[in-house]
Amino acid sequence: MVSITRTMAGQPSLPGLEPAETGLFRPEVINSWRGEPEGYTLFLALFPRPEDARQIARAAAALRSRHGLTSACLPAERLHVTLHAVARFRELIPQAPIDAARAAAARVSCTSLPIVFDHAMSFPPSKAFVFRCDASSAAGIARLRQLLALELRRFGLRPDASSTPHMTMLYQPGFVAKHSIAPIDWIATRYALILSHKGITHHQWLGEWAMPLAAS
Repeated sequence: MVSITRTMAGQPSLPGLEPAETGLFRPEVINSWRGEPEGYTLFLALFPRPEDARQIARAAAALRSRHGLTSACLPAERLHVTLHAVARFRELIPQAPIDAARAAAARVSCTSLPIVFDHAMSFPPSKAFVFRCDASSAAGIARLRQLLALELRRFGLRPDASSTPHMTMLYQPGFVAKHSIAPIDWIATRYALILSHKGITHHQWLGEWAMPLAAS
């Protein structure tokens, strides 16, 4: 019996034979109890350092308890601030936009960004419960978004900026009004290009770029 292995988006392929399509990107094949991905989103985001991510995750857990929320918090390694949605794909993923996004991201030079989360709130349309940052942090993030957008467009992409800087803690129906929290300080020292496998909560890292610490 000849075994059949899954390739991109569940398409069958005989060993030693490549699919007829060329110029396509092969996403990771993830065995998930959720089944197959419902599509893919290519995006750029700021990611905290591991120690900062753990601090933020602890604060998120405390807020979850404080507000009596029941959904699980996102794990520390998934916490991020979205900068741009770069492209969306239903099934087949062309290689060209991934290469273009990598090239564009590599051209941007930005020092690390100090960020302060000082309030939290719900985003009802997406059911997200999020951290929000202060005005100074938002301005720094906006500058980085602008730099990235210029390069992404230079490479023929049409980025869709996340209009409100935030970090999602969890998803749950209902509404928690905007409120102040004890400030959470962290430093963004890297941004990354991610392929999100929608519906199975998987982030595939396609590249990351360091943001050096600013000279004191």
